[in-house]
Amino acid sequence: MEPNWDDLRVFLHVAREESLSGAGKRLRMDPATVGRRIARLEAALDSALFIRSPQGYALTAAGER
Repeated sequence: MEPNWDDLRVFLHVAREESLSGAGKRLRMDPATVGRRIARLEAALDSALFIRSPQGYALTAAGER
């Protein structure tokens, strides 16, 4: 599966905001939808892009590439 441009845009917002809720506010999108888009992108790339923690989302080495 190829990544799509909308999912990449969501990825950039999550990377900048370091949270699904922050990215969702910027994108005017529900945080659950943001999470699904990130999961879909990770599946398409067959790689984890974020380290998830209670403090937020941080990029993995793959996410930084």
